[in-house]
Amino acid sequence: MERLGMTLNEAAFATSLYFIFRTIGCLTGSFFLRVLRMRTFFIISVCMMALSMCGLYFGQTKLVLYAAIALVGYGNSNVFSMCFATALESMPEKQNEVSGLMIMGLFGGTVFPLLMGVMSDAMGQAGAVLVMAVGVIYLFSYIKQLKNA
Repeated sequence: MERLGMTLNEAAFATSLYFIFRTIGCLTGSFFLRVLRMRTFFIISVCMMALSMCGLYFGQTKLVLYAAIALVGYGNSNVFSMCFATALESMPEKQNEVSGLMIMGLFGGTVFPLLMGVMSDAMGQAGAVLVMAVGVIYLFSYIKQLKNA
């Protein structure tokens, strides 16, 4: 809406687009995790999200912004499950504790939107994208923690 002057009804499709590609990512992720190593698929997913952040930050056309939204939906669709599986594999004797910690990690889902709102008030939607980019940068640092699984 901010960049293209769209109405709320026109921009509402972006939310649907995100969830369409997130659903496609969940469905196809099971296939890709059978044919690719988890680390490889994780790297591909994080790169898709990084490309998405660039598109969301710099994009000025409907096509670029929609492509960025689709990329973040698809890229984000399997990251939690890959991190969760890695955590459980690293400490199988402490499954309950690892599960509890991972679910507590979802707390970020309440903190990030708050920070995104503060930053979008301060800088426009580019500020919210910068907050999401911090999460993507963290995921890049997480790659070295993954074994060649």
